[in-house]
Amino acid sequence: MSWLTPIGFLGLIGLIVLLIIYLIKPNYQTKQISSTFVWKLSLKYRKKKLPISKLRNILLVICQCLIITACAFILAQPFIDGDDLDADKEKVLIIDASGSMRAEIDGVTRFERAVELAKKQAEEVLNRGGKVSIILADMQPYFVAQRATNEDFDKIMTNLSFLTDTNDFKCSYGAADVDSAMQMAEMVLADNPKTEVIYYTATEYLDNGKVTVKDVTDLGEWNVAILDVRAVQDQNYYRFEVDAGSYSRGQNLRVFLEIHGAAAVGDLGENGSQKGDVISLYYDVILDKNDSKTITFGQNELDSYPGLKIYEYDYVFCYVQEADSLSIDNSFYLYGGKSQPLKIQYYSTKSNNFVYGVLLGLREQLKRDWDIQIDDIRDSEIDVQAGKGKEPALEGYDIYIFEHHMPKTLPTDGLVILINPSKLPAEADINLGEEYRGGESPLNAGEEPVTDILKHTDPTRITVTRYRQIKAYDGAYTPFLFRNDEPIALIRNEPMCKMMVFTFDMHHSNFALTPEFPTIMKNAIELFIPTTFEDDVYDIYDKVELNSRSTQLSVNGPTMAEVFETFPATVHVNDPGLYTVVQTPISGVQVVENFFVALADEQSNIDTLEDRLTNPYYPPAEANPDMDMVFYFALALVLLGFAEWWLKSREHI
Repeated sequence: MSWLTPIGFLGLIGLIVLLIIYLIKPNYQTKQISSTFVWKLSLKYRKKKLPISKLRNILLVICQCLIITACAFILAQPFIDGDDLDADKEKVLIIDASGSMRAEIDGVTRFERAVELAKKQAEEVLNRGGKVSIILADMQPYFVAQRATNEDFDKIMTNLSFLTDTNDFKCSYGAADVDSAMQMAEMVLADNPKTEVIYYTATEYLDNGKVTVKDVTDLGEWNVAILDVRAVQDQNYYRFEVDAGSYSRGQNLRVFLEIHGAAAVGDLGENGSQKGDVISLYYDVILDKNDSKTITFGQNELDSYPGLKIYEYDYVFCYVQEADSLSIDNSFYLYGGKSQPLKIQYYSTKSNNFVYGVLLGLREQLKRDWDIQIDDIRDSEIDVQAGKGKEPALEGYDIYIFEHHMPKTLPTDGLVILINPSKLPAEADINLGEEYRGGESPLNAGEEPVTDILKHTDPTRITVTRYRQIKAYDGAYTPFLFRNDEPIALIRNEPMCKMMVFTFDMHHSNFALTPEFPTIMKNAIELFIPTTFEDDVYDIYDKVELNSRSTQLSVNGPTMAEVFETFPATVHVNDPGLYTVVQTPISGVQVVENFFVALADEQSNIDTLEDRLTNPYYPPAEANPDMDMVFYFALALVLLGFAEWWLKSREHI
């Protein structure tokens, strides 16, 4: 209710005047006099009526006070703003479901408090006969309810309760898409521009605009976080950089670092210890409120570890032991300190430095992913004619390269590369013809190039002068290099048989001198022995592409256990924590790999202050006419006057 002339409330001074009148009104005293029996009887009747007269007097005073008040209200000219008539008829409730809303105190999260407040607000609006819309603002906002009425009361309350179900907690780990949530609110505002938009969040805004912001934070909430861990290699030694932060309050923080599978030299100092191949370190740091710092372990960076030098590790586990409000960011795993071994056997009766040189180059180029170990069996160690000398191994390697002289039986536990064979084992399923000798001819990729093995290459730069013709081959092979229309290189990629065959001699081709040779060899490793995943650390909600050297692999994470049989496979990592990938390649040796999924830094900061809250567009609304309340107060004045007259008229009865 509003007032055109608020000065009219000066009329309430009349209440003081009325009080003064009653104070100065003469007081009648009761005196004892002698009387007759009739007088005593009359007094007896009068005493019986005395309580009623007291009540009537009180009612008279109340009526007179209300009359004066009504007169004052009429002088102030009251009215109700037309826009206020729809003030509580419809509301849009937006619930922040970002990762920072998982902060909790006494077992109750911010998200749960926000849902409870929204539930109470929805209940009030629906009980008044209004409409309510509820939007969950996570990474992809959606309507929990849209313009629902009291008929949908039970359904709305049930849906809100489901949001905080412990088995399917709807608060995300990522950032809330507030802009999209506000755009969804515009859909309601388009129908009713007078709808109030309420946003339940823990983020503070300097400018809320027209949106009503309900703060769901608790004064006791705070958070410390391990934001990131990095391994920096310098001169073949590692140091570990840890980013730690404290939010909502300052903290004296002890950061622990465990280096598993460690190979190191130097002095651990008083803050370090070693048990087996695990080195345990800690460092104390003082963090101000909403502050983060980088702590460095190793390579003389800290006085606590004056001579520590780490040159190899399996993984690093970093953690803090604080009982804060958001525990999911209190630890961090870092893998990648030790590459997986990739064993290659190169067996040649007429060796050349081209093949061996390419293998050395690949060892350096792929050292992040593979520890390439080369066993080079040269022609000096092989005496084919005499039937003696060092025989090639037929098991225990990931890649077998046979040049010129072929084994009697092909290995079955790795990739087999055959170069310039004169005769092949029967299980190869390739029928070789005569040797072709002619002029220098360029090669081509055929009408349908095999792009996986030939990516980043130009086969026309390769020339040959001698090659062994291929008369027939099993349908499982695919030719990928041709001289005119004749295939001279084949590839076979099956779960239990992986092969490449080049039917020409490196000495009678420029293949080894072109960039195509190392590129094709690199492509072969990526195709036949792919790395399972690219990185050791991913952000929450990343898509992780998995490749396999087996027919299947399993992935186990904080809330998932899944088996994949088609590759490449994509895993959506929806929970922070450690993920384990297991596969068994054709070697029969199980391979176990791990990667870590980290919470985003901005979600660890539970004390966020933003300049401005994005508001939905409020379309112009037609103004409702104001309601004049003078008539109603005048009517009340007349009724009060009549009541006061009636009470007065009963005074002598």
